Amino acid sequence: MKKKFIRVMFFGALALATGASFVGCKDYDDDIDAVNARFDGIEKTLSELQAQVGGYVKSVVYDPVTGKLTVVGADTKEYTIPMPKEMPEYSLEVTKEGKVILKKNGTEVSSGNITFPDDPVIPTYEEFDPAKLTMNDKGEVLYNGKKTGVTIPATPTPTSSIVAIKNAEGVVTGYTITTIEDGKPVNGTFSIVDAVPLKGLTFAPSCFVGGIPSLKASNLTYNKWNAQKYDAPTETGEIYKVADTESYITPQIWAYYHMNPASASMDQIETLAFLSADKDYYPVSRAAEMNPIANKAKSKVETEKDGQRYLKVAMDADAEKIPAMNSGKVAMYALQAKTKAIGGEEAKVITSDYASVYRVVMKDFVLKTLVGTDNKVLYGQTTPRTGTTPNALAGKAEEAITAAEDYTVATDGKLELAKLITTYYKENGGTELIKMENVEDYGLKYVFTPSNYIGGANNETEQNTFFNAADAALGTINPEYKGQDSEATENREPLLRVELVDIATNQVVAVGWIKTKIVKGTTDGFPVEFNKGTYYYGCDNFDKSLSYIDMNDVYAKAKLNKTEFHNAYKLKVDGSGNIVLGTGSTGVVTEIKDDPATATNVLNWVVTPAQALALVKASKAEMFANVTYESVDGTRGDITITMKAGIAMPNGVIKNDQKITQAWSADKSYVKADVKEPVTTAVTDFKLDLFDVFEGRKVVVSDVNDTNFPSFAKDKLTAKFIFSGANVVTIGTDKYTFTVTANGTQLNASKNGAAATKIATIDAKGIITYNKVDKNAQTLLNKSAYNVDPFTAGIEIVVTNECDEILPLTGNKFDVKFLRPINVVDLKSAELKDATTGTAKIDMSKLLGLTDWRGEAFAVEPIDFYTYYGIEGATAISIDKDKIMTTLNASEAAPKLLKDVAPNMSIDYACDLKKSGNDITYGDLVYANGKFTINAPFKLFIPVTVKYTFGEVTSTVTLTITPTHD
Repeated sequence: MKKKFIRVMFFGALALATGASFVGCKDYDDDIDAVNARFDGIEKTLSELQAQVGGYVKSVVYDPVTGKLTVVGADTKEYTIPMPKEMPEYSLEVTKEGKVILKKNGTEVSSGNITFPDDPVIPTYEEFDPAKLTMNDKGEVLYNGKKTGVTIPATPTPTSSIVAIKNAEGVVTGYTITTIEDGKPVNGTFSIVDAVPLKGLTFAPSCFVGGIPSLKASNLTYNKWNAQKYDAPTETGEIYKVADTESYITPQIWAYYHMNPASASMDQIETLAFLSADKDYYPVSRAAEMNPIANKAKSKVETEKDGQRYLKVAMDADAEKIPAMNSGKVAMYALQAKTKAIGGEEAKVITSDYASVYRVVMKDFVLKTLVGTDNKVLYGQTTPRTGTTPNALAGKAEEAITAAEDYTVATDGKLELAKLITTYYKENGGTELIKMENVEDYGLKYVFTPSNYIGGANNETEQNTFFNAADAALGTINPEYKGQDSEATENREPLLRVELVDIATNQVVAVGWIKTKIVKGTTDGFPVEFNKGTYYYGCDNFDKSLSYIDMNDVYAKAKLNKTEFHNAYKLKVDGSGNIVLGTGSTGVVTEIKDDPATATNVLNWVVTPAQALALVKASKAEMFANVTYESVDGTRGDITITMKAGIAMPNGVIKNDQKITQAWSADKSYVKADVKEPVTTAVTDFKLDLFDVFEGRKVVVSDVNDTNFPSFAKDKLTAKFIFSGANVVTIGTDKYTFTVTANGTQLNASKNGAAATKIATIDAKGIITYNKVDKNAQTLLNKSAYNVDPFTAGIEIVVTNECDEILPLTGNKFDVKFLRPINVVDLKSAELKDATTGTAKIDMSKLLGLTDWRGEAFAVEPIDFYTYYGIEGATAISIDKDKIMTTLNASEAAPKLLKDVAPNMSIDYACDLKKSGNDITYGDLVYANGKFTINAPFKLFIPVTVKYTFGEVTSTVTLTITPTHD
């Protein structure tokens, strides 16, 4: 068989803390020992090989004929590792689409899929990271810790097997070796990739300040807690007192960086240095230089709790020169890493992006534990579990002793509490609690201690008697009596004390207690999930049941037959006997018992269209319901059955080609509404039939998939129009706020927060009627001329089917612009001579003209515009004398109030509309001099208001006063 030759490096992301390239699925030493024990004759362990060849290797060759792995180091020396012969050949291949394929002798055995993680985007980053492809001790293939659905055969031979792992290009990136230990498979992974050095660094911010990715340099302030001494356990337990004086921690500053590739290690890096830059930050002055130093000796590459691998750089800096948060100053820095020249690769300098660093003060530390889905405050802290009043039992185990337990643990089980503890704090005097991600970064650690007291179900009993003290010191409650599992531990109530400790001083920063209760030993529960396909939204409910085959899968996993299962378990129901659904579930689940067609108990799941639509509106594309089977006698863990289904929604389009082009704006975004052109009968309403602007008076919906969504076939759809959304219009100093009724058929407006009034309505026939009598409606309609900025309302087309379900649409929104029916035009050519014999007067028709929404000038014959628009009577036209402006002793650009300049000068006007043929007069405007001679012309700017059927229009007209003589 031909040898396979690949240029590789050890992939650090899968190596354990020791730097070995074997990754065990249990404890590291146990796994290496187990593998070595099975592979007789191995000359060097991988740990030894790693030490000899360094961080890089030039090649790895596996020869299945001889069963040898040959590694060529960066120093060109060969290292040979003998393997057992005649091992079955498997390969694990990954496509670019994320499909994982397991092959044996070139034939596919099984396949699954991976989901690529949300890694940062940095240059030349490859989507598939072979280092994240691993196996657990069950032979299940994982990617980034998540199952792919592929399982390596557990015992392919009585001895062992080797699996080649290939990337999307078909290049071998590693080998997984399986051997048998005590009848169980033990796996080790030898991971390799092309030998590429560190190529890129991207800063991972802990916060953003002013939009800048930033790092917090923290100062911790706390009052330490001191334990009181007592000779023997009491019923009220331990007591801690808080000190009056403050203590401080100035922890190491850590800056985190994503690496490309993620496999890079510290062995590749020669030097680390920070580049600091003193940048201007307007509108305040720049920050002082803080000259950070990268402490390479402390820096490390680690996989953090989020599963990602980071370069973690220790930053040394003068804390006093680091700007405080919200100081308005900024100190900028970037990391520069110089790589080693190893394995033929040239040394390179890589510079990260710039970031800022800010000093923050952390205090008021609070310990929490995850109970169910809630992070609950530990008992005995100043911050109470509920409410805001400081806890009267702060520093006392008594609160936990007298309270209900947070957790239960079986007599034959264990409860790992250490993994559930988190620390929160307040920052810079704020009130919000912020989660601390890595307490070690801040010079802190957790200390767990059995908290002894007398009490529990059987009084006068020391509770520490019933659990393992050594395990408790590791944060684990392990029920035992005299070192063994025992029924005697049942109903005991162990207490675990949790201390947040300052590592440097060993002082207690925060202390709290967790209450547990030991219950009868249980058989572990488990979750089961069934995919019930896709719900295509429509008139019918989504109605699916678990089949008898589905339930048989549940019985088999519980290792019970049907009768045994239903004797041992009962469905969790409420007081009315209804099945209780888990949080986030949708619909109703009922149990169908002993149906002759199924011969088993099955679950039926029903979701209404309205319930599915509510999920879609919440941006969810999937629905689920989970139910719980509870143990009848309490000796078994819950079995949770989840049924899930996708939700598919129809979508229609209102296309522009259905709109009559000449009736719409060029971009088909709005139509205009107006009164009809004048006729002999006066206008009484202001209406627009919206169907008229669509071809054939029909709103046509396109692009609906009738096959999947028969409820939304074209012949089952009905269209209507509603007002959509609301906005605000400002006229002068008045603000009009709009609302739409729940059914969308009425548009209302509120002036300056007053009660809203009706502006317009839409009926079922698509006819908009403007409210001509309402003052708000009149003001809005008359706010501007038709060609300036007419009042606009949003319209939405709503399409429903026969069961009144709404079809999601695109292209279904547009505007209606309401054109003001009339306009007042300033003629600007009217003149009056000063000191005229008799009365100086001029007909108002010489100062203003009237046009309608078409721009047509008013006429009397053959159609009387005045009668049509309702401009009639002695109040039709009026002026506001107090607001007349003038250029008298002023300029046209900056006129003055006439009454302020010449209080004795007067302008009077009384409307007197008279029609004669096609001629009309409006009545005289009378001018009276202010008793002084005018030697130069000046202008009067007169506010004129014209009242008509749909309110009133105010405009300013111009009258020029000419001199008494030349």
